[in-house]
Amino acid sequence: MLESAILALASAVIWGTGDFLSRKPSSEIGSMLTSILIQPIGLLMVLVIVLIANQQGEFITALHKPEYLSINLIAGVIAFFGIVVLYRGYAEGIMSIVAPIGGAYPVVAVTLSIVLLGTTLTTIRTLAIFSAIVGIVLAGVKLSSFRKAVDSREDKEKLVRGANYGVAAFLFAGFGLFSLGVAAPVIGSLLAVVILKFSQTLTASSVVLIKKIRIRVPRYSTLAWVFLIAASDAMGFATYNLAVVSSSSDLPIVVTLSSLLGVITVLLARIFYKEKLEPVQLAGILIIFASVAAILYF
Repeated sequence: MLESAILALASAVIWGTGDFLSRKPSSEIGSMLTSILIQPIGLLMVLVIVLIANQQGEFITALHKPEYLSINLIAGVIAFFGIVVLYRGYAEGIMSIVAPIGGAYPVVAVTLSIVLLGTTLTTIRTLAIFSAIVGIVLAGVKLSSFRKAVDSREDKEKLVRGANYGVAAFLFAGFGLFSLGVAAPVIGSLLAVVILKFSQTLTASSVVLIKKIRIRVPRYSTLAWVFLIAASDAMGFATYNLAVVSSSSDLPIVVTLSSLLGVITVLLARIFYKEKLEPVQLAGILIIFASVAAILYF
């Protein structure tokens, strides 16, 4: 349990860092193009690791498990659109609305795990998971931004858009990470990332063709940021899969701990952008720490 918990927390740190880094390229080339570019770059990175680790033979094994291979591919499609709506929500909505709603995705994944996989949880762990989700929501809330939105007609529209995108991200992330959590223990942690990134790359390419998006190569400094985000995205999925594989019966715990990525983004914004944490956010972070301690101890 401890190993899977540490790996899940590592995925939260990696993903949270990637989300924090995404602000700069998204503001320069747009959230959609950023979401698209990180997919093939991430795929190439993971393929290089597979070649170095000499795990090419695992691809043949995966072909003999078509049902799990299909689940893995579907997880990639869902995960791609989850990234798109999350970044779009940050760009067009209000972050303090998008982040807490989208960050509550463990509700979906935990429910699916209990209903479809028959996962059982102790009373203490159930309460700890619920408390952690509450803390995640509170950590993303900025009441000052919300009050400002209520007072402005233009921001009210952003409020609605942010809520819509937040719900979409909530659903995509919940279903996507649950699906990946089902496939990874059978496919393998590293190979599951390759299949996921391959699916995301195909989906991104389809979006480019259908929407006739013009792909332009960003300047070198922006491209460097995109490479960092792509690496964070792929590494986050790899550590998440390792956490699931090391203890597949604890999928609800792994999903919940991985969802702390929003807290990491908030803390990094506090450190580098000097964004002040409001009392409700501090309360949320304290609740999260207490919940994680309960999960690890019990």
